[in-house]
Amino acid sequence: MFYANLIVTSAVIASVLMPAMATAAEGAAEKAIRERIAALETAWARGDAKYIATQVYGSDALIHGEGQKEFVRTPEGVKAIIEHLVAGSKSIKVDIHSVRSLGNNAATSWVTWHVTPKAASEKPFDVRALIVWTKGKDGWRMRDDMYSFGSM
Repeated sequence: MFYANLIVTSAVIASVLMPAMATAAEGAAEKAIRERIAALETAWARGDAKYIATQVYGSDALIHGEGQKEFVRTPEGVKAIIEHLVAGSKSIKVDIHSVRSLGNNAATSWVTWHVTPKAASEKPFDVRALIVWTKGKDGWRMRDDMYSFGSM
């Protein structure tokens, strides 16, 4: 009887604590991701592609999306694509639509990038993206970035 009560009590405690722990993990992930996005926007405004490629994206990041012929999957490739994008844009603003925790060290986010090109002949445009984030020894980093043109 003692063990049965212990099991029931443990199950009740777990059912109460687990949702709170999940909410805490989700809150921590969302806070960290919002900080990384803010750092991305600040670095973009400075034209600092190297910071974005190494402090926002992970060294093992994979980028692919609409109209892109090949996967970008090397640190050099990530840096090259970020340099190209930063050079061609006057400004960006990233809206976070959702963050979903996948545990303590992983999350996904849906975002919309609002891009204002440098060329006066080009109109501003939106890019929606699904991003997979992981937390490693280097902190939270984008690991997968899948995009298409348009807003959410």
